Amino acid sequence: MKGSLGSKITSGLAWIVVIGSFVLSYQMSKNPTPASEPQELELPSIFHLFGGAHPKEFLEHYRDPFLGISLEEWIPTIMCILVGFVLISFSLWATRRMEKIPRGSQAFAEILVEGLYNFLGEMLGPYTRRYFGFLGTLFLYILLMNLMGLIPLLHSPTNRINVTLSMALPVFVFYNFEGIRIRGLKYFKHFIDPLFMAPLMLPIHLIGELVRPISLSVRLFGNLTGEDLTIALLVIMTPFLFGFIPVPVHLIMVLMALLFSTIQATIFTLLSTIYLSEAIGAQGDDHH
Repeated sequence: MKGSLGSKITSGLAWIVVIGSFVLSYQMSKNPTPASEPQELELPSIFHLFGGAHPKEFLEHYRDPFLGISLEEWIPTIMCILVGFVLISFSLWATRRMEKIPRGSQAFAEILVEGLYNFLGEMLGPYTRRYFGFLGTLFLYILLMNLMGLIPLLHSPTNRINVTLSMALPVFVFYNFEGIRIRGLKYFKHFIDPLFMAPLMLPIHLIGELVRPISLSVRLFGNLTGEDLTIALLVIMTPFLFGFIPVPVHLIMVLMALLFSTIQATIFTLLSTIYLSEAIGAQGDDHH
């Protein structure tokens, strides 16, 4: 087989981004925001194309008959569902015919799984196998959502605080539940340790614990919002050669965003793993 699956996927995405960038830059120049309206630093999604010259009005017009939520507000949720569909589809495709000597999608999936397993194993030790499914899926889910915004006409759901908070809260509940399940009442010892300073340490530890999901969600939201705003600003400022050939200067930021998006997914997963490791005492005992 000529070329690895990873290189083919990378090349395909690169061409989509490059070609889409030219199309997007040209479209933005042909449909500028009227001077009487404030300029929005957000690139259009595929749903905006159906609205013609008035995409905002089009998206606001169609509302969920049950919840009253507009199509504009449903876009992040739709993108989240799309990411989940991509992950499930690739997992089924990569494992459809398992072979002793992996190749193609199976080889790519095994390299990815092995790398994540080794990374998480350094912090979770003997508990890695138990929690790998949750944390590994969390990393891939966040990574794909971060990268989705780099593909023209798609949006990163993680530039919405409600999306990042919806991932931080389950992590918060999960590691506290596992800490109580595994360690019992001993789990609460660190809230009042040292005992003679319990009146002072208890509120400090409680505040620190409650701040964790907020810091996880705000960090991811802030960084992805900054990336998307920067790319959108560069697209709006796109220069044109001969008045009709766009020069996608934002491609430099897109390349940097590939790195930043991966780093942010890693940080979110790393902190989640550390919180879980501390809660269950993964580094302090040998129970499986």
